[in-house]
Amino acid sequence: MQTNIRKWGNSAGTVIPAKALAKAGFSLGDTVEIVAAEGQIIIKQATPKYNLDDLLASSPRQAFELDDEDRAWLHEEPVGKESG
Repeated sequence: MQTNIRKWGNSAGTVIPAKALAKAGFSLGDTVEIVAAEGQIIIKQATPKYNLDDLLASSPRQAFELDDEDRAWLHEEPVGKESG
C-alpha cells in the first residue's frame, strides 16, 4: 500500500489507511513511538509510562481498606530476615 508524504504545518505527515491501522492493532488517539532508521520510518505502539500518583488515583477505593487478615499481621514483629 502506498501513500504520499505531505506538508503539515512545519512538519510532514501521511494518511494511514483504516485497514492498515486495524491490521496493526492501532486505534485513533493511540500514543505511538516513531523510530527513524536509514530508509525507513517505523511507527509502533508506545509503552505506557505510569507514575505512582496516577496508579493510586485509578485504583478502586476498596483496595486500600484493610480487612481482618491484614490487621492481624500489620503490627507484628519480623520473624525472618525482614528489615523495616
